[in-house]
Amino acid sequence: MSKETAARIAVRDALIQLVELNRLFREAIESDHGLPIWTMETESESTNQRALAAGIATRLTYIEEQNKQETARLTGLVGVSEQTLQLGEELNLCRDQFKTAMADFRKLFGDSIEAIEQASDDLRDGLLGGLQVKHLHFVQCYRQLKLFPEPPRRVGFSWAASHSGTVRLTAEEAIVHFRKKYIASVAVNEDIGLLEKMPAKEVVVIKRILAPHLRANITWPKDIQALRQADPVLKKQYPAQINSPLPLFIQLKPGEPLPEFNRIRPYDPSARQERLQRSDARLVKINDNPHSRIYRYA
Repeated sequence: MSKETAARIAVRDALIQLVELNRLFREAIESDHGLPIWTMETESESTNQRALAAGIATRLTYIEEQNKQETARLTGLVGVSEQTLQLGEELNLCRDQFKTAMADFRKLFGDSIEAIEQASDDLRDGLLGGLQVKHLHFVQCYRQLKLFPEPPRRVGFSWAASHSGTVRLTAEEAIVHFRKKYIASVAVNEDIGLLEKMPAKEVVVIKRILAPHLRANITWPKDIQALRQADPVLKKQYPAQINSPLPLFIQLKPGEPLPEFNRIRPYDPSARQERLQRSDARLVKINDNPHSRIYRYA
């Protein structure tokens, strides 16, 4: 079997499994109707919050009115059963497997913009067309669900309204970061080419524009808090802060309430506070491509 055939089969099999696990998880969320739920902007009694949360969390494709640069979002807290949480963990693993299969598939075509377009055409008109699946939203396919087997003591939602996020790396580290975190494009390839010509230990900054986004600031019960402080693995399992474009799925027993939380409202740009000048105001671009993400300090 050729590498090309093997890569296509891996994508096909991973996508079939992803669609099936998505369906099972969506149905499981809706069947947990006896457990509590809260979602932002949908507090009306006439809204089926479970169906909405389940649909958005498992949406793999674009819908007709969706902007191509946007991802489906719905912040909230969803109580789920142990069986549903286990399905969510299987779905997260499947999403990782599909992401890996897609990365291997795209490598067959190279890194140029023409090759990227060819890979997309091959995928859309060939493999996905044969499965009668088109217009996949890859960010929605890849993103991990936030699953908590133990309920937090409190969840404090807050808006992060900064304009950009930055990461400070050496040129050598930045090359690895680009190849690991970004899909190949003309701008990314140009940035990598410039980094390869720089001294390996020269410090650069990778900067990306961020839209206002919601964060969940999580307070854990004292016993969990003590354990996570002593164990780096548990710190990841029980984080203190995460971005929350999707609901947090929390395992609850029948009759158990949601953790304490604040019912945050949609973002209001007029309520933003003026910020002090950031240190990254001294950054200058080293690539003329408008989509470039690398800077150095002036």
